[in-house]
Parts: sequence; C-alpha cells; structure tokens
Amino acid sequence: MSNTSFVSTKVRYINSEWKGRNEAPRIGSKESRRENTAYQDINVYDARPRIARDEIGLEKTGFTLAQNLSSCGNFRDEKVIKEIYLPEMRNLVCQVTGASAAYHYGFLVRTETPVDFNDGYARFVHCDYNVERIENMSHDVLRDNGVEPQTGEMYAWFNTWQPFDNPAIKNPLAFIDAGTLPREDVIDYYYTGRNRDSLVAAPVYNPDHRWCYFPEMTTDEVIILKQMDQRPDRVVYCPHTSFDNPIAKEGAPPRRSIETRVLAAVSYTHLRAHET
Repeated sequence: MSNTSFVSTKVRYINSEWKGRNEAPRIGSKESRRENTAYQDINVYDARPRIARDEIGLEKTGFTLAQNLSSCGNFRDEKVIKEIYLPEMRNLVCQVTGASAAYHYGFLVRTETPVDFNDGYARFVHCDYNVERIENMSHDVLRDNGVEPQTGEMYAWFNTWQPFDNPAIKNPLAFIDAGTLPREDVIDYYYTGRNRDSLVAAPVYNPDHRWCYFPEMTTDEVIILKQMDQRPDRVVYCPHTSFDNPIAKEGAPPRRSIETRVLAAVSYTHLRAHET
C-alpha cells in the first residue's frame, strides 16, 4: 500500500457556464462530454486513515467502505450476477444503512474493453441521479418488484462499487467528500447515452471540494456512495468519477469493477443514521 496521502491529477467537471442557466447540458458521448466539460486540477486524498478516526460515513462524507467476499464466480455472466451478487449488495445496503428493504435498479460492469460510452470508465464528475426524480423513480422500482409504495415511507438511493479480478490500481474511483459540497454547486444535466434523455445531476468546479479515494482496493472491498436521499437533513449527493492514477506502476493490471444501483426504503418515523 502506498504511503502517499494524496495524488495530484485532473478530472473533468461540467463547465461552470451552465450554473444559473435555465437550460441544462446534454451528455451521452465522448463528443458531448468534451463540449460540456473541462479538466480541473485536483488532489485526491487517501480516505483510509479517516476511517480509523471515525470521520467517514454516509451521513458525514456521503461514502463509506465495507467488506464483501463475494460468492459470485463470474462477473461476466448476467444470470450469475443477478442470482448471487445483487442479493449480496441489497443485504449489504440494508446492513450498512439500516434500511428495512432494498431493491435493485440496475448494475454495470466496467472493464478495459468497453462496448460503448455507457460502460467505459466514467470520465467526468457526476451523480447517478437527480433527487427531483426520487419519488417517481422509487415508486416505479417498487412496483416493478411487486411492492406497493407505503404512506410514511421515504427513500434513499445508493451506488455500490467493487473491483473484481484485480485490485483497483489503475483508473480507481474518486469521490467528493459531501461535507465540502455546497448544494448550490450541483446542477442539472441530461444523460443521453443509449438513446436516453434522463435528468441527472453533477457539480460544477469548486476548489474547496475535497476529493477522496481508497488506494489499491482489493476485490473483497466495496465502496457505498449516497446518490440521492429525500429524508430531511441528510447527505443528498456524493459525486464521483474515475481518474488516471499517476502513481500506478507500469504493468499494473487493468481495473475491472461492478457497480450496482440500489433503492433503500426507510420509514419516515424511524430515521436511522446507521454508520460504518
């Protein structure tokens, strides 16, 4: 494990000119990404020491680290992923967050040989969703699972991210400490990949954002990121992106990872701030 407390790199943010506009950018290809984003220099800090100091948690920083020694033997087999891995992540989200139930919205496998823009390594700072859509999206997912939404229920969405095959050394995941993310920095944009036109969210650059990562993540470690939350006085977003790791040694194996998107249902009358 590297002893370096941070690495210096650059990541793409949506151009600040979009902040305050009545319209939102549309990104769904390399060309539209280049048109609407620009590189910013950042330092990405090792978050592992902060776990020992109890400074990390979903309601403190918007992210946390958990363990999952998966029983999934093939992360390229959709059937195996759905039968084995997705239940592991639903159980993990319930365990970490205190949710009474969790449901999957989808998953995505990323490797060094992407099929298209959608499953390549993320190359600009973004959130997965927009909290303005949380109730409609949550009700749709519940009904897809044969569950009728209940009065008094509230919803939070999480992203889980786990390497497979190799430790995550090249192109690791970086995320903004939510405690350094003013809500007004987050703007709307539309994701248009794979013929979608989905309202999502992303921050514009602010030099006060503190970037974090977990160096050399092993294949039994999982990052959990808050993606949207309708409960009052909670972290709402944890923006993230991959980044080129300048201290990755030549010949380091490619990053291969699986991410899942999970809806957690929590009773309004029992708001639980369960931390790891």
